[in-house]
Amino acid sequence: MTDAQPPSSDQKRSAGRPKDMAKRNVMMDAAACLFFRNGLEAVTMEAVAREAGVSKVTVYGHFTSKEALFGSVIRRETATIRQGLEQLPDTHDAVRQSLIEVGISMVRFLLEPHVLAVERVMSQQGEQHPKLLQAFFEAGPWAISQWLREKLEGLASAGHLTLPAPALAADQLCSMWQGMLTKEVRMGVRPPPTDEELKRQITSAVDVFLMAYGRR
Repeated sequence: MTDAQPPSSDQKRSAGRPKDMAKRNVMMDAAACLFFRNGLEAVTMEAVAREAGVSKVTVYGHFTSKEALFGSVIRRETATIRQGLEQLPDTHDAVRQSLIEVGISMVRFLLEPHVLAVERVMSQQGEQHPKLLQAFFEAGPWAISQWLREKLEGLASAGHLTLPAPALAADQLCSMWQGMLTKEVRMGVRPPPTDEELKRQITSAVDVFLMAYGRR
């Protein structure tokens, strides 16, 4: 019987990768918590290391700078936003109820803590990080606008709506869905709406929208 061969260097690296990825995620979780709570400028790599329970050398081994770490956090969060958008309900033949369901789901999604946190930090750091700001808008606001426009165009093609300017109509509906309510939550002057408050806000917006664009 031949002796077992010692693992090669490639095998050693492969065996260590799952652990390294888990550690990387722990560091990114810690960094996200600090960035979203304190802002980019107030956070140091030493603070991230303490929060993650690792050494500063370990943090620098995965991320060459604080800006690189911040970029990784924002890209991960925007990917989460895109995944959440894909889970929004589709429209169907019952136009009014369908738009109410979509609106409730969309506004709930926009008011989720991680979405608010990314929006808050990007409003503060976007000028210094234009590429990350662009990526955030592509995954978030612009993707939502495009998604809603396509759904409304589908309803118009089926004969349920009259849309001379689909992009404008989508922007108007999304704006009415959010109204002052979402701005107040974002600014921290009121708690998230109850189910009843949210349904009332969305239903009113849909009724106004259908009076303007619904087929009579």
